[in-house]
Amino acid sequence: MNDRLKAVRNKMAGLNLQGIIIANPINIKYLTKIEAEGILLITRKENIFITDGRYIEDVSNIVTPFDEIIVDDQKNISKEDYENFFLFCENVGFEEKYLTYSQYKEYIRKFKINNFVEAEEIFETLRVIKDEKEIASIKSACEITDKCFDMLLTYIKPGLTEKQIARKIHEFYLDNSERRII
Repeated sequence: MNDRLKAVRNKMAGLNLQGIIIANPINIKYLTKIEAEGILLITRKENIFITDGRYIEDVSNIVTPFDEIIVDDQKNISKEDYENFFLFCENVGFEEKYLTYSQYKEYIRKFKINNFVEAEEIFETLRVIKDEKEIASIKSACEITDKCFDMLLTYIKPGLTEKQIARKIHEFYLDNSERRII
């Protein structure tokens, strides 16, 4: 299992959570590198990403056996399956800053959750600490920004419009960031 999912499981244990539903695409990408629509369930025994059938192949190419994530098409999941994901779970976490009230009610009904617990803090605390790859990406972004500023010092002159300058900045970032993606 990847280190980020392990960290979530450790934080869940500290909050007495036996499961969690992750719906925020930013948190899903942070934990799994998956960018497809769907929800990530972390249950007592497994990690399950439920998505639309259109994304199954793409997601299956992203996750590895090391990630220990089961990928499933939402069409293949029965009402009983949904009800059993969190069977015997006293507390199930959710992202209170992301979920709408109607989604909240739907998840309680669909997953038969007894105690839905606010757990956004898990992701807020995890995402604050940067790993080596994230630090390298931040450094790269700073280098590109510095170069853009240097370019602007020679480009900007009286008579240019704000739109022309913004376009030049946009073009600079497009030309310089794609080569540097880490």
